[in-house]
Amino acid sequence: MATYGRTTRQGLPRVAGGELWPPVVEIAVVATAAVPTAATAAAPVAVAPAAETVVAGRALRRGLPRVAGGEPWPPAGSVAITAPTSTADATSASAPEAAPAAAVAAAPVGAAVAAGGGVALRRGLPRVAGGEPWPPAGTAPVRAERVVEAPVVETPAVEVASVVEEGPASTATRTPAPAPQRTPAAQPRRAARVLASDRPAAEPWPKLYGPYTRAEWAGALAIGGFGLLLAATGVVVVVNWLLALAPMQDFIAAYPGEYHLPESAPVGIPAWIGWQHFFNVFLIVLIMRSGLQVRTQKRPTAFWSPRWNAKRKISLALWFHQSLDILWLVNGLVFVVLLFATGQWMRIVPTSWEVFPNALSALLQYLSLDWPTENGWVNYNSLQQIAYFLTVFIAAPLAAITGVRMSGLWPKNAKTLNRLYPVEWARAVHFPVMLYFVLFIIVHVGLVFATGALRNLNHMYASQDVVNWAGFWIFVGSLAVIAAAWVAARPLVLAPIARLFGKVSGR
Repeated sequence: MATYGRTTRQGLPRVAGGELWPPVVEIAVVATAAVPTAATAAAPVAVAPAAETVVAGRALRRGLPRVAGGEPWPPAGSVAITAPTSTADATSASAPEAAPAAAVAAAPVGAAVAAGGGVALRRGLPRVAGGEPWPPAGTAPVRAERVVEAPVVETPAVEVASVVEEGPASTATRTPAPAPQRTPAAQPRRAARVLASDRPAAEPWPKLYGPYTRAEWAGALAIGGFGLLLAATGVVVVVNWLLALAPMQDFIAAYPGEYHLPESAPVGIPAWIGWQHFFNVFLIVLIMRSGLQVRTQKRPTAFWSPRWNAKRKISLALWFHQSLDILWLVNGLVFVVLLFATGQWMRIVPTSWEVFPNALSALLQYLSLDWPTENGWVNYNSLQQIAYFLTVFIAAPLAAITGVRMSGLWPKNAKTLNRLYPVEWARAVHFPVMLYFVLFIIVHVGLVFATGALRNLNHMYASQDVVNWAGFWIFVGSLAVIAAAWVAARPLVLAPIARLFGKVSGR
């Protein structure tokens, strides 16, 4: 066991030009390498140069005086620290010898130590002016701590002894304060954790298809379809009630849904229109497929570069889309030239202002489910004529112009052209035009089958005005070709074709 000295840390002076505060006071530090036994606890330890009594305790920290010019508060002294009660016999044996020293140490501060041990109360300001400090001098009993029997671990102990002014003789008494041992966590908690880990794992989230799961899509389609059916039923009822009125009956009689074509208009549908119709359907379906692929593709698997510019690379899907666009434009130009060369343009280009009231009449008849009389071999009704005119002469040129603006054929360094025709405008128009083509195909095919499928298919594919199955089987064959092209439109098939016109690479 060894005793060391420690000097208090000084700060700034309390008054201008004064001494550093607090004054220098040396505190004895007694260190031992093991938990003290009864014999060592009773043995006095001498503290060298001062004739002072060192007891187990701690020095009071003194602050500012209570009154102007007074002594620092609290008065110089110490507070005795008594060890908690223990079941060890050695501690009880040393209690009679340590009691007188503890009483001497507590005397200056007026804290009477009870026989059973305690902690001196910390006193503060008085309750009334000129009164005694509060609380009254005394001690608070120390609550005995629960000590669990455990193997004793020898650890160094450090005690701080306060310096107390006593007579010429000085003795040092040390009171051991063994640290209580704590037992590890109880085993039932571990068992509870094991039981919690045995719970079944949560089911994974269902796979999403866009914003909804498959079940949610099915529910949305069922509810949406039922809502559309109710709305369509309401529209049919309202239109039939409207057409039953006398003014509307007169309107239908004046405008039956079609007007007479010019005398020079041809009769019948030639074979070249049937072939043009097939090529147009074939190309437009693949154009829509490749366009959606370009719009949704994030990491292309193959790229294409033209031979005249190896640095320019586009995805293979974009090359396929632009190649189909070129073929579709060529087919459209041939179709328009033949229309005006043979006079067939009068069948799809309005030649009279009567087209608008007749188109409204045809629309009302379609909505009432009492459809107008179809005679497509001679003349289309006005609603069909307007739809075909918009598709051939409005929607198709818009798709071509916006597609060229977004393609690599457009000059990038033409600042004036780029300012007059920004690419953002082309993107804003190109996709809605594609949606128009999708809607047109759905309505067109639906009306073809609902207004006499065999006769209409013979008009478009067999070029004859009879009712038989020839046009139907030609139509089925064209669908098989389109389906085969849809499946084959993948990099394994497209790459060899693309190499004929440029270079195909994987990066």
